Order: sequence, then structure tokens, then C-alpha cells
Amino acid sequence: MDAVLNKDVNLVPDKFVNTYRHWMENVRDWNISRQLLWGQQIPAYYYGSGKTDFVISETKQEALEKAKTQTNNPDLTLQDLKQDSDALDTWFSSWLWPMSVFNGILEPNNPEINYYYPTNDLVTAPEILFFWVARMMIAGHEYRGEKPFTNVYLTGIVRDKQRRKMSKSLGNSPDPIKLIHEYGADGVRVGMLLSSPAGNDLMFDIDLCKQGSGFINKIWNSFKLVKSWEVDNSIDQPKSCAIAIEWYKAKFQQTLLEIEDHFSKYRMSDALMSTYKLIWDDYCSWFLEMVKPSFGEAIDEKTYKEVIAILEDNLKILHPFVPFISEEIWQQLGDRSKEEALIISKWPEAVSIDSTIISEFSFASEVISGIRNIRKSKNISFKDQISLQVLNNENTSNTFNDVIMKLGNVSKLEAVNHQVEGSLSYRVKSNEYFIPIEGAIDVEAEKNKIEEELKYTEGFLKSVQKKLSNERFVGNAPEAVVAVEKAKQADAEAKIQMLRASLAGLE
Repeated sequence: MDAVLNKDVNLVPDKFVNTYRHWMENVRDWNISRQLLWGQQIPAYYYGSGKTDFVISETKQEALEKAKTQTNNPDLTLQDLKQDSDALDTWFSSWLWPMSVFNGILEPNNPEINYYYPTNDLVTAPEILFFWVARMMIAGHEYRGEKPFTNVYLTGIVRDKQRRKMSKSLGNSPDPIKLIHEYGADGVRVGMLLSSPAGNDLMFDIDLCKQGSGFINKIWNSFKLVKSWEVDNSIDQPKSCAIAIEWYKAKFQQTLLEIEDHFSKYRMSDALMSTYKLIWDDYCSWFLEMVKPSFGEAIDEKTYKEVIAILEDNLKILHPFVPFISEEIWQQLGDRSKEEALIISKWPEAVSIDSTIISEFSFASEVISGIRNIRKSKNISFKDQISLQVLNNENTSNTFNDVIMKLGNVSKLEAVNHQVEGSLSYRVKSNEYFIPIEGAIDVEAEKNKIEEELKYTEGFLKSVQKKLSNERFVGNAPEAVVAVEKAKQADAEAKIQMLRASLAGLE
């Protein structure tokens, strides 16, 4: 008990310390045997019909010699002995587990037990905290004079999304083999881990396995994309690629620290989520788009080598969560021996980073998203180049200008000191960005579209105002209903103002 209370052995989460203490302070007698068909049979050998007619011995032959002496009957044979049919309680053998796996009972000083004992982490369920964990600690201190492990990670109970414990009687327990066939082993693994907050019950939902399977597909498709690029060693590295690589390395290091912090606190699902966001959002959605060569063109050799190195680091942090797909990609990246397998490769080292580039990209990504939103809403094809002007009230750096131009298909990016008339505009913080209308959109078609939307919104506003001007409605309707109608009125008025301003800009 002192080992846990004094934090020599850590229970994770520590809310189970009180549970452990309660069990240890309220010990009750426990049956030494069970009527089981498996387990370690009790070494008691009966030679007569009485309850006291038995001997205890390590082997049946030794028992026979003891029985002959005890009965003074030299004619007893092995056939006259019958071993007790009961098996010792399960915990009798399992409390020796930390030692017996290294043969530390029969050979207490063999090299393996001396090297591995005590182990680092035990993962188990809280319902056997006393029956197994405490007994292993008792045996460890009794037979080796020290704790058997340092940390005990206690998992939750798997429940369905209705919070019911999974059971055969309810029929709410999925077939894991069927899930693996449908979503892949890595997909199911991700689904389980996403629903596994440290020490709490697992709210299992099959949709999480679907999400996991989608993640695996994303990883694989991004790998195939990189492998499809043609490499040309005669091309210089574009500035947009150089800054993209510098940014992603910084973002990777930032995430690596997050992951290691989560691991140190046994927050497996949080570590996975940090990894998931890095790979899905930062690597696939941004980085690969930033370095991807234009259609039909090759990539420069320097950038490609950097991308492969980044991919390898990604695989290392992915491996604990998706071991199969990550090892498969690792082996396809080059001819590797079993000694060079991903599972035994070196974990990435944390290095100091300049977080400035991360915040600069965060701003630049909003600028790019703004361009994409305008293209989408105004039906401007991405194939058509546009120019972009910025009223730089934020005094932002031009670090990512080349990236903005590439991902926005911008032909010219320049700063201005006043608002630009006849432009489509949007804001990022206090910065204003302008896309000249001329040559970018069909002005007449856009005016017709806005006028149609304006007409509809004005009609909607009139219907709301009519309802609010009805004293009977306002007086009898619940206050919440009236508040909703007033909110509709305010939204419609704001939208009308915006549409009229857009129309004026087009004029």
C-alpha cells in the first residue's frame, strides 16, 4: 500500500488510488481453490478415504514415499494415490506473472529477470486492481524485494454509444474479425483509440472505425501521390517549396512535443488526435499542395528528398497507431532489411524551433482560404489567374507570398495604401484583400445573381416585419418565439445591406 500512496508505483489515472487503498484496508478471506478444469492442481495426494489421509509433495513419486512413511505401509503404489482435483485460484499463479515470464522463480538471478525486472508499464482493468495488481506487488516485494512495475495504466470498460456495457445477452458487441475485414486492422485500431480517453470508459461507435479507415486511405493516397512525381535534378528549388518545408518541419516539431506530452500522461487518444490533425490537415491538405509540381511538370530533386525525409518522420509518429500501413509504406520507400524496419527505427528527436513561421502560415492560410471562397462563390475557375492586392493594416510579413500566389493561382500580389474600387474583397483580421473584377468574373451575370438574392431577401424581410407588426402575435406568442423572429429580421437587414454594397461595387 505504501508503494502506491508514496508514488513509487503510479496508478493512471490517479483517481484509482482511493479504490486501491479501500481494497487494501478492507482485505477479506479469499478461497484458495476452485473447482476448475484448468489451472495449477493443488499438490495434495490422498492415500485413504479420510479427509486427513493426504500428503503434500512436489511430485507424485515424492508423495508416494511420504505416504509410505506416514502410513507405515511399504506396499502402497502410485495407483493408490489420488491428487486433489481442485485447481489453485487463478491469482495464485498470475501474481507471479512479472517474474515467471522471465523464469525468475526457478532461476531468480538469470540475465533476463535481472535486466527486465521491474518492468515499466502494466496495462490492465480497474476491476482486478486488487485481485491481480495488488497481488503482483505483494509477490514482487516478497520474492524479489522490490516493485514489479512503475506505472499501472487502468483502462475503461468498452460500452456502446448508448453507454451500455457490451455483452452477449444484449447483442451489442461487434465481431472484431468482421470489423477488421471491413475497415482494416489499422482502421479498427484508430477507431478504438479515438474513443479511449485515459482511464475512462470507451464509448465504442462503428463510425469511428469508418473514420479510421478513411484516415488509412488518406495516408496511402498521399504516399502514392508523392511516388507518382517525376524528379528532375536540373530544376532549382522554388522559393514556395523551400518555405513550405521550413514551415512543416517547425509544425512537426511543435506537434512532436504535444504527442510526447500526451504519451507521458497516458493520453493515448489525445496523442492520436494530435497526430491525426498533423497528417490530415497540415501534411495532406497543406504541405503536399504547397510542394506539388504543376500538372505535367517535374519536381526538383532537393524538394523531393526533403519530402521523403518528412514522410519518414511522419511514419515514425504514425507507427504506434497504424503499424501495418506505416510499415508497408516504410518498406516501399527503399530496400530495407529487417534490421532497418520501422518498428525498431529511431524516434524523431525534438529540436528547438522558431514558432514565428507557424503563426505566419496560420495567417497566410486564411488569406488562401479567402481567395478560394471568392473563387467558389463567384464561379471563378481555379485555372484562371487573378491578381491580388492587399491593404496591409496588420503589417504582415511577405514570407508566404510565393505560397499564396501558388495555391491561389495569383499572377500578381501587391500592396496598396487604399481600398480598391471595382473589386471583390474580403478581410483577414484588419487586413483587406482585393481581387479586381475586370477579367475575373462575368459582371452582368453576377449582378443578376445578387439582384435575385436581394429580391428574395427583401420579400423574406417583409414577411417577418408583417408578423412582428401584428400586436396579437407579439402579445400571445412565447417570448422565445418572438426573439427568434426579431433575430431573423436583424439577419435579413444585415444581408440586404451587404448585397446592396456588393451591387454598388459592381456598378
